[in-house]
Amino acid sequence: MERQFLDGFGALRRLSGAPTRWLIGLVLCATSMATLAAGTDAGRRIDNVAQAAFDVAGVPQPVVSSNTVAVVVDEVLDEVVVATDAGSIPVASGATNAVLSFSVTNAGNGSEALRLVVDVALLGDDFDPTVSVVYLESNGTPGLQLGPGGDTIYSPGTNDPVLVRDASLSVYVAANIPVGLAPGALGNVALRAVAQTVFVKSGTDDPANPAFPIPGTAYAGAGDAAIGGGGNVTAVVGTSYSSAALQLRAQGSYRVGGAVVTLNKVAASIIDPFGGNTLVTGSVIGYRITVDVNAGSTAQNLVIRDPLPGDLAYVAGSLAVSALPSGQQADDDFAPAGSDGTGFDGANNTVVVALGDAVGGGVSVVISFNTTIR
Repeated sequence: MERQFLDGFGALRRLSGAPTRWLIGLVLCATSMATLAAGTDAGRRIDNVAQAAFDVAGVPQPVVSSNTVAVVVDEVLDEVVVATDAGSIPVASGATNAVLSFSVTNAGNGSEALRLVVDVALLGDDFDPTVSVVYLESNGTPGLQLGPGGDTIYSPGTNDPVLVRDASLSVYVAANIPVGLAPGALGNVALRAVAQTVFVKSGTDDPANPAFPIPGTAYAGAGDAAIGGGGNVTAVVGTSYSSAALQLRAQGSYRVGGAVVTLNKVAASIIDPFGGNTLVTGSVIGYRITVDVNAGSTAQNLVIRDPLPGDLAYVAGSLAVSALPSGQQADDDFAPAGSDGTGFDGANNTVVVALGDAVGGGVSVVISFNTTIR
């Protein structure tokens, strides 16, 4: 910036040509509010000084500086929610804890606690799912993980996630599907993320409420002051709150299908080398996968594969399956060769279970095996 100031003064002086003429160059560093909101952290103090360079009787004079003007960048509140499933999630009529996935991003310029709200009473679908649990991604493994070491149950007002600027969080919505639905029935679910600042200041997290703020609404002293703005940081509602394009809200959907397979995987047990249940090198994690097929339908050539991450080693001989077709064995070598598709594929570190044509009707197949943390 200093080099730009000097280059500018030099150019102005070359244009002057009269040695006795006073030449005053005034340079102000100004940035639009829109740019500040997009790129500069909330609470940052920006100091600005103007300078004048001039000659007297052809003799360069000392640069004259103005007083320092300081401004503190306000916080823009912006959240973006995106449904991350590839289309509608197939479910069975009467299914429980069917999962939709979302991504929540803090698109503002400060750190903010977010209030998450699920809507099911939506227009344009055939049924309303019943939300049972909302989970926050917390164990670093993509996808919903249940049981010990799994993801965290969300409780509004208790563990509202706090996201720094540009940070994202995966959120999972588990819902129950009504019974007696016809194939093809659609049920929509929307998730929205509202800044706690907005909820506290406006008294609502509902965009349909007249008190819900519009973009540009300012809350003096309510902005993120982590960088040093003290209590002088204003919180400004961003464009994601626009009713015309409500980016803080996204919609996922369930669609009732014919033959529908559901999987539920849990870490059923943990035993560490000390006899406790901590997750350290050498700890043995016992996994259990429950497989269900929609009643009245058949899933043909059903094969379950569980690729283990490189940090986990399969425990030889631990694979067990509650019900296998004739000729299948829950072993580690796919024997007898040519007919058995169930076992541990060591080359790909993957547990494989071939269930053949699985007929639904209320009977679950349970797959269990052990792994060790490397």
